[in-house]
Amino acid sequence: MDPPSSPQPDEATALRSSSVSPVAVAPTGPPESDGNHKSSISESELRITDGSPRGKLLGFVPTVFVLFITLGFAFLIMGWLLTRQYEPIQGGTGLGAAVRNGSFIVYEGGAPEAGQKATVNLRVLTFSALVSHLISDTSSVLMTLVAYRAGSQWLHNSGAEDRMAIMQNPTPLQYGLLVRLLGSSSIMSIYETGRYAIRRRKRPRLPRLFKEAFALAIAIWIMSRAVGAADLYLHTAARSILVDLPARNKGPGSYPYAVAFNETLCENWQWHRYPCQSNEDSWSQEHPEVVESGYLAIANRSNSKFQVITLADASDAAIIVPGAGVDLSSTSFTAQTFSTSAECRSLFHECEGRANGVNCAQAGYPGLAYNETADGVFSVNSYIFGVVDGQQAGMTYGPADLKNGGYTPNPVNLALQIRWKTHRRSELLNFTVASPDAAVDILPPGFMTLYAGCSVTFSNVTVQYAPMDNSWKILREEQSSGNFTSIMWAPTLWQEGTDQLQSDMKSIVMTEMIPTVEAALNQHLARMMLGIAVGLFQPAEATDVKQTVLTLLGQYPVGPVMILIGLLFIYAILAVTIFTSSWFTKDEIIVVLKNKRKDGTPEEQSAVDLTRRWLVDPLPLVATAFPGEDGEDIGRSVADSAVDMVYDGNGPDGRLGIGLQGRRGFSLRKGGNERFLDE
Repeated sequence: MDPPSSPQPDEATALRSSSVSPVAVAPTGPPESDGNHKSSISESELRITDGSPRGKLLGFVPTVFVLFITLGFAFLIMGWLLTRQYEPIQGGTGLGAAVRNGSFIVYEGGAPEAGQKATVNLRVLTFSALVSHLISDTSSVLMTLVAYRAGSQWLHNSGAEDRMAIMQNPTPLQYGLLVRLLGSSSIMSIYETGRYAIRRRKRPRLPRLFKEAFALAIAIWIMSRAVGAADLYLHTAARSILVDLPARNKGPGSYPYAVAFNETLCENWQWHRYPCQSNEDSWSQEHPEVVESGYLAIANRSNSKFQVITLADASDAAIIVPGAGVDLSSTSFTAQTFSTSAECRSLFHECEGRANGVNCAQAGYPGLAYNETADGVFSVNSYIFGVVDGQQAGMTYGPADLKNGGYTPNPVNLALQIRWKTHRRSELLNFTVASPDAAVDILPPGFMTLYAGCSVTFSNVTVQYAPMDNSWKILREEQSSGNFTSIMWAPTLWQEGTDQLQSDMKSIVMTEMIPTVEAALNQHLARMMLGIAVGLFQPAEATDVKQTVLTLLGQYPVGPVMILIGLLFIYAILAVTIFTSSWFTKDEIIVVLKNKRKDGTPEEQSAVDLTRRWLVDPLPLVATAFPGEDGEDIGRSVADSAVDMVYDGNGPDGRLGIGLQGRRGFSLRKGGNERFLDE
């Protein structure tokens, strides 16, 4: 860019030797006017008058369009972020809370029903991408405003009698660069214009309108690309986070996640000497579905209505929870259920004797080992015995082996002997199970036998379920009654779950020492005793239900968002500045006397608008270079659109040829009459 300076010598000479005559309206070029606003050519067709207020609004519509895109999307993005904030995660609402958090945390979905999947669209990214795309379109609209400003300056300089003002008009080359710059504002047009501008010694002086148009074109191009870069930055920085959102609960009876004892199983129980569902014959003889439910539970079958789990945070207590087929992933609740907890110790080092001659009376269990006789041969088999007041039950009639019919206080006292046949003999000496700290007896050869004493407590508990981490927590615990406990231990003493416990513990006793074996026995025994009896229970309604939906929240960092919004505001201010700078420019109206409106008045054209057309579109120059010579060229020069300004003939004379034209070089030729562009 050139600083203000006096004219160069050749320009000064041109000024001194030139004579200025009144400027007339040229029908084949940009509109010009003299100081008296009178037409000297074609008075019968065109006449210049003072500009009307209507001309002031020529750049208003483009300005409004740019403001609608920039400010509209800026307020849309900020409004969406502020109205859709998710307070629990963001730490409050409002711009201040987002700044403190570092990001806008936004919920962009609807209000999902319970059990439904919530979907989310990161709409701010959609808005950002859309405004980034539209800004590239508004750059051409903004260049239209620049053309209005440049056109008003060009008109003013062309109508002035001051030689210095005339020298502020562009040269033909500068005019061509302006047309390409204002018409496309592409990086190549800016590059070519910049190359010309820096050739200070090889070019005429740059007029002010050229410098301003060039500077504004660069600013607009940079701003539009900056908005695109901010959009890319936001897309890179934004992300989604997974949270549980509250949802509307279903009606009553929709959450059968609690556990209740099925009282109907004991309403008509006639064997009052024995606990419910147990007598001298078997356990739950009249309700085989109760037995089958227990087998499904201890085998962890997916079709079991209940499952039994161990809570490590509650001293390895086992509790009954809904079966694996129940979806609890979106529901937190409080529920009543039941639990068991076991405390076992290995008796191997407390008992006397080995093999089939073990005696655990010194350890407090005189019934161990229990030997069965078959064909005169003593053998030890797997049993779980109940012990009440020194009496041992479970050998023949389950709990009915006790004199009281099978009733027990809570907690219950159990004596266990679990034997495994290994099909190995001396080889066991090389296994962990043969070490001095092992929990089992490995005699007689080929067998392993675990002797243990256990105390098992049954409790009524209130638990809380949290879906986020799939966790259960015991809130309240109350020891169950003796009558309920007597019902619950009966299937265990009928040896319904002994085989399952034997299977669960085999690999553990072969590979672990006493502490690990005792801990594992606590867990497996508690789960087995509760699981084998789940057929006695039925689902009940949970309380404090809070239905949630696992969904995604949009997380938009404050920095990229504010950069994008700031750039949109700057772009809007730039548009308003360009518009207001040409607001007070004096306009002139060209009255087209030949063309009439519907009301009979002549049509009018703004001189600034026509000049703007010459600056952004090459068609007016084409119309001048190739006139139609049909008597309508003057009228076409002030047509409503650039397309209508060009004669478009249909014969051979209306076609253009191109190529090497002899002395005239490479140029265009109008077919039929040998007219050239440079003639």
